[in-house]
Amino acid sequence: MRILLFNPWIHDFSAFDHWTRPLNLLRLASLLRRSGVQVDFYDCLNRRSADLEGLKPPPRHRLNPYGCGHYYREEIPLPSILDFVPRKYKRYGTPPPRVEERLRTLERPDAVIIASMMTYWHPGVFEAAAMMRRLFPHAPILLGGIYATLCSDHAKEFSGADAIVTGPHWPAIVNRIFEILGFDSKCPGDQSTWIEPAYDLMRGDFCYPLLTSTGCPCHCTYCATHALWPRSLFYPREAILESLDRLVREFGATDVSFYDDALLVKKKEHLIPLMEEIVRRNYGLRFHTPNALHVRRIDRGVAELLKRSGFATIRLGLEFAQRDRQKTTGGKVYSDEFVRAMESLRKAGFTGREVGAYVMYGMPDQPIEAVWEGCRFAAKQGCEVKLAMYSPIPGTPLFERSAGAFRFDPAADPLLHNCSLAPWRSRSIPYEEYQNLKKKVSLLNENVRKTPFRGA
Repeated sequence: MRILLFNPWIHDFSAFDHWTRPLNLLRLASLLRRSGVQVDFYDCLNRRSADLEGLKPPPRHRLNPYGCGHYYREEIPLPSILDFVPRKYKRYGTPPPRVEERLRTLERPDAVIIASMMTYWHPGVFEAAAMMRRLFPHAPILLGGIYATLCSDHAKEFSGADAIVTGPHWPAIVNRIFEILGFDSKCPGDQSTWIEPAYDLMRGDFCYPLLTSTGCPCHCTYCATHALWPRSLFYPREAILESLDRLVREFGATDVSFYDDALLVKKKEHLIPLMEEIVRRNYGLRFHTPNALHVRRIDRGVAELLKRSGFATIRLGLEFAQRDRQKTTGGKVYSDEFVRAMESLRKAGFTGREVGAYVMYGMPDQPIEAVWEGCRFAAKQGCEVKLAMYSPIPGTPLFERSAGAFRFDPAADPLLHNCSLAPWRSRSIPYEEYQNLKKKVSLLNENVRKTPFRGA
């Protein structure tokens, strides 16, 4: 059996590659191969694809040394349900004609599996399904991923896929795929089974994704991790190190981005011994944490180990500065814990450019003054502010009770989950105030970058 794995385009007002790699498709590719399936793979969001050759780089095109940058993009019609937004809507990724030209060179697949990410990016999924139906009319189309899991009814009705695939862990998902396709095979293992991604499908990149654990013990009211991966577990340290060995030796990796939602949980049993061995092996890798570290678990020893092992980008999940909101959204971190963590990072030698704190805005009934307080608090501790727009996500406690706080009901259509709609969705933060907030945050960050960390 031959299966084509396809990572579709993003349709949105804005998108930037912050270490975005199709990790789950790469893990799926490994499991399929173990079961004797031949795998083809296409990633529309691969910014280094040969299929982009000769195209003019997008405006403000930027490649940072850690593997992030702007996607190629083209303006497309704005969906009618979003016509109240005075912004241009775009398709991000390799242009469809070039994708189709490449796919026509592949051997005909017996099935196609399309990945999905954000619920409000589903138009790119629909476009992909339509292309697969036209190119491979006899191949069943399966759809999995975040949108398929959180909005399964919507996906079944509108996506154009023949089947929606979800499951509690990867071997179970693969077995469901085989059941749908009538393939006489079974994928062994359970959620604890280590799955090294099929990194060879990313050959030519230098920044690779790594997942050392799944799930999260926190129960933040705005987060869907529990709906996606209800069980927390940590993969064997030796297996992780073997993968890092291969990344350095066989693929020339220079950067690794951790995709864990709770990297520092059980730090004494998991991350600390892992990092100590990484220091001993002297990989020379730079590590990044786009999903943010749990502030509460950062002390002087952890901070120093992060520095010695090569962490180049530290992201922290502050979210709010008000204790009542910190408590009611899950109690993940309190302000005094953030101060102590930042002191530890400063003393370990991290700079303001290396550390950034996510501050959320656009939450139900969240006044602009509260957001600005969080921004000033984070900057005062010496780290850059990363504004994180709230997205109402199905499967989260806050989604179920937040509709009345907005100008429109996000449950009406997944497109209305888009975090970019925060300035129009919120009753408490008008668009003009949001624009002013961005300017003020930009000035805060300039000052942070100019001011050396104290206490190092």
